Amino acid sequence: MLEKLREGSQGPVAKIILGLVILSFALAGVGSYIATPSEQLAAEVNGEAISRAEFDQAYQNERSRLEGQYGAAFNQLAADPAYMAQFRQNVLDRMVSERLLNQAAEKYGLRVSDAQVKSQILNMPEFQVDGRFDNDRYLAVLYRANLQPSQFRDLIRNDLTRQQLQQALLGSEFALPSEAEMLVKLNQQTRDVRYVTVPVENFAQQQAPSEEDLKAYYEERKNTFQTEESVDVEYIVVDTSKIAEGVVVDEQDIQQFYDANSQSYTQAEKRKVAHIQISFTDDEAADKAKAEALLVKINQGEDFAALAAEASDETFSAENGGELGWFESGVLPTEFDSALFALANEGDVSEVVKTESGFHLIKLIEIETAQVKPLDDVKVQISQRLQQEQAQNTFYEQAQRLAEVSFEIPDSLVDVASETGLTVETVKGLTRSSANALLNQPQVINQLFNPDFIAEGLNSDAIQLEDDSSVVVRVMAHQAAEIKPFEEVEAQIAEGLTQSRSNKAAQDYADSLIAALQSGEGLDGLLYEQNLQVDSKVKVSRDSQDFEPQVIRHLFMMAKPSEQKAASRIATMNGDQLVLQVTAVNDQDTVAPVETERWLEQLSSIKVEASYQVLINVLKSKAEIQYLL
Repeated sequence: MLEKLREGSQGPVAKIILGLVILSFALAGVGSYIATPSEQLAAEVNGEAISRAEFDQAYQNERSRLEGQYGAAFNQLAADPAYMAQFRQNVLDRMVSERLLNQAAEKYGLRVSDAQVKSQILNMPEFQVDGRFDNDRYLAVLYRANLQPSQFRDLIRNDLTRQQLQQALLGSEFALPSEAEMLVKLNQQTRDVRYVTVPVENFAQQQAPSEEDLKAYYEERKNTFQTEESVDVEYIVVDTSKIAEGVVVDEQDIQQFYDANSQSYTQAEKRKVAHIQISFTDDEAADKAKAEALLVKINQGEDFAALAAEASDETFSAENGGELGWFESGVLPTEFDSALFALANEGDVSEVVKTESGFHLIKLIEIETAQVKPLDDVKVQISQRLQQEQAQNTFYEQAQRLAEVSFEIPDSLVDVASETGLTVETVKGLTRSSANALLNQPQVINQLFNPDFIAEGLNSDAIQLEDDSSVVVRVMAHQAAEIKPFEEVEAQIAEGLTQSRSNKAAQDYADSLIAALQSGEGLDGLLYEQNLQVDSKVKVSRDSQDFEPQVIRHLFMMAKPSEQKAASRIATMNGDQLVLQVTAVNDQDTVAPVETERWLEQLSSIKVEASYQVLINVLKSKAEIQYLL
């Protein structure tokens, strides 16, 4: 038989098959070298990608902003997994909306010049010290936001372009004074009301369910009285932030990094500048001639500051003798910047320079030469960076090692921890609703409650979480959902059924009061039956504290009183029924102009916001959007 096999393997068919097998392995091997892993995406908008890295950065920036604004209050909210899931979705929705607006702006050919971008940055209060742009503050703020200047300029350019689009499409929104006045009158309107409070507790004893009622209710709704499915879990987590806490950066490493990157800590040359600006009019030649005449006066010895105060069209700087402040190269418009940094000596004045805003005469007031910041000024910054880098490197090593060992030892995380030097954490009775913040991630929960994974009893693959952390989990025991016995839930059913019947009885009684109020007959007898009385309030306003907010809203939704004497009921927060009858509506005869003006602004803003949302909805309805998180 072996001889026949040997002969068969030498035939032409066998050689062809063998060749194809070798070729397939060769191509697969080459493919593994040349193939590059695809970038993780958060979403796609009309084929344009929003990368996971972009989303993570936007998420972290928004989270940092809210932490800085609300402090501990935000941290309490962040402990709620449902809130944070909605928070992440809101960030992604905003990014999708921005991408749609960018695409629409590009479609309509909207553009923003470099000068507009620079002007926007220079005037942002976040980068100003004592009312003037400060380059050190600018770079520091960008560093904290993990942004390069080029990235930030692109963000500003996109934001300004979107503003152009919104202004073009929404800038025509307006509100009429008559609309604002009507809203003011409605807001200041008050109402007189008669009301009866029907306590739900008055009907509790009347509605006590029998044993048969409780058992019948239980039999009909058994599936609603189940225990929650749970698992006992072991897990090992590798987290960059935890690693960073234990990283101690050596002084020598800080010094070496400082020496190797001294250029990054060099304060570039700065120049203090003043200018005289002659803005463009209909006669550009005359504008230039005016600038040249001023230059002649300066060259003849007249005072630059006095001429700036007298003749400059840029009034803000003219008040200060034309002074603009300190600037590094590359911040001001190109033509202005080139002329300024071409001046050799303090006190020199340029020739006439033309920019987008007009003609300029530029004076170099003072030069501050480039200098390296001392190590003490940047030591903390360098230490934090090295700490993060070392933690990141350690994280990759530990995460890789954890993934390898948990695969090699698939049935014990204790042994994996022993091999890797990491720590096993244990949670017993974990349910989908009780998972801690780390495990309450969709990919982890889905893994833990996957029936096949539970049945295997093996370690999971390494699961990548947000914020540079990775976890391996294993289910030690599983408790399926079970129907609770009647005795265990009897008291719960009795309380719920009694409450439900009491509410229904209180509602029915309130409806009978409404009928009596409207007809004017039989009301006293009904009130006597439950020892109730009719109360009244006059001039109840929209911000009144006399009733709960939902009652106030209901009261102002009721129709004006007529011959029919309409009444209505609403439940209070404790379950009581409140029967209401509006007896009078009090309108304001006159409205203060200042109030009308305030509401006019608010109404215009509301209309713009509503139109903006319509715009986004229209763009979304016509777009192909894939959410990939």
